[in-house]
Amino acid sequence: MLSAAELNFAIREAGELPAWLKETSFRIWPWADAKTVMLRAGGRDVLVKLRERSSVLVGEISGFEPNSAAPGGLHIGDLIVFKPAHVFAVRD
Repeated sequence: MLSAAELNFAIREAGELPAWLKETSFRIWPWADAKTVMLRAGGRDVLVKLRERSSVLVGEISGFEPNSAAPGGLHIGDLIVFKPAHVFAVRD
């Protein structure tokens, strides 16, 4: 299983508003309703389908934006563990 922290995924700065507070296409969510989240790696957005929600989050990589080569050898279907600070946006 991959780790967002070990792979140096971006994290939101303290006090920085996450995208779901700024973007109308995203919303403030209860974790129970979230299905897909957006992480950032190597200047690209990494879409992750949530699998588990506990003290850490576990998900499956489902895509990249822009749709080009995956950053750092990541692949669709890879499992990744991450924290809420790694989440930049949420989609239902």
